[in-house]
Order: sequence, then C-alpha cells, then structure tokens
Amino acid sequence: MPQLLHNLFLVMLGAAFGGGTRYLFTLLENKIDTPIQISTLIVNVGGGLLVGLIAGYLLQKPDQGIRLFLIVGFCGGLTTFSSFSLETMTLLQNREYLNSLLLILSHFLGAVGATFLGFYLIHKIMGH
Repeated sequence: MPQLLHNLFLVMLGAAFGGGTRYLFTLLENKIDTPIQISTLIVNVGGGLLVGLIAGYLLQKPDQGIRLFLIVGFCGGLTTFSSFSLETMTLLQNREYLNSLLLILSHFLGAVGATFLGFYLIHKIMGH
C-alpha cells in the first residue's frame, strides 16, 4: 500500500473511533441531568489531556503511525479542541505569550461568535 494511502487509512480509522467515542459520551449524558453539556466538556478536556500525553510520549519515541492514528485521527475525531490545546501549549513552551493569548482569544471569540452568527443568519433566513 502506498504511504499516502496507509497514512490516510490511519487517520480515518482513528477519526472513526474518536467520533464514536464522542457519540458514546453524548449517549451517557442523556441519562443524567446536567446544567451544561458535560459530554462536550469531558471530551474537550479529555482530548486535551490525551493529546498532551501522546505528544509528550512521541517526543521520547517518535512514531508517525501513532501520531497519525491517535493525535490527528482519534483526538481530531473526538474533539478539535485537542489540536487547539496542543498549538497553545507549544506557543507557551516557546514563551510566545502574546501569540498564545491571541490564539486563545481568536478561537474562543471566533468559535462562539461564529455560532451566534450562524444562529442569527438561520433565524433571519427562516424568518423566525
């Protein structure tokens, strides 16, 4: 199998498991009463922890297959927040404090702002 296809397969397989895991957390949340969407918080925080553990491990024992399957695939399928967390941590480790703050604000304001914009636009389009 050509390397590109092999790598693509690793990412896709990992993403399938990550997305499935996220769905299972959502199903568990439906069985308990919480004031916020705790499943999203769990997968975002858990994904951040997991990507940190894996990235830290890979600094000691680099392995492209593990990186593609677990970080890009599984953590990416579980939550893109894990990628954001790793990018922020890298900036902080490099003492790029202003850039890390800009990244955090951009993601937070951008994602939440885009969500509000999406709701506003769909309500305008649908006339509600």
